[in-house]
Amino acid sequence: MKKEMIQKIKDGLKTSFVDSTAVNAVCNPIFAGLETVVIGMSDDLSLSARLLGTGLTYAGLGTLISKGRDAYRKLVKVNENTREGIQQLHDSIYMGLFCLGFDPLFYYAAGARDIEDIVGGTITGTLFGLTSGGLIGYAMDTFKDLTGIKESSRIPLSIKNLSPKMKLGLVTAITTATIAINAGIYELTPDKKEENSSEKQNTEKVVNYSSTQ
Repeated sequence: MKKEMIQKIKDGLKTSFVDSTAVNAVCNPIFAGLETVVIGMSDDLSLSARLLGTGLTYAGLGTLISKGRDAYRKLVKVNENTREGIQQLHDSIYMGLFCLGFDPLFYYAAGARDIEDIVGGTITGTLFGLTSGGLIGYAMDTFKDLTGIKESSRIPLSIKNLSPKMKLGLVTAITTATIAINAGIYELTPDKKEENSSEKQNTEKVVNYSSTQ
């Protein structure tokens, strides 16, 4: 009985880790781009939000998203045998509703105090959930299949038939690529604080020059 309980805990932790990794792999690069380019958040605030989001996801939010998704799919009578388009639709609806309720608290916890940042982040997050929820659900099912937790009929046979070692390598490669993309976004997008500082310096130069005339 004790061994069974220990094994159940290990399996639960593994599933939670894999679900969380799948969620972060999809969400972090996209949110980093939306926050810095669309909303206009500073790189520091966006990075703070991403780090907080990643930490919360691994601390249990990923499991909450996954369990909530399972409950929602059961409620609307959707499973892996349902037509793919219907699965994508309901995963998107679920993630949109989840983001609408969760994001205001999330951005406040990340340090946002400007109502525009909070509202903008929430609206963007909800739209992201509605448009990308299908991808998040697909990623969770795929990652669980590739790591041997639960087989999924959704992934191509060419991938399903890979060896366990190659499947783990594929998960690692995908995760590494998303981290690199996330870092690249912050490197390529101008920081709002730096822009404001540069504009302030240029203004001061003009004022100082004018005062000497």
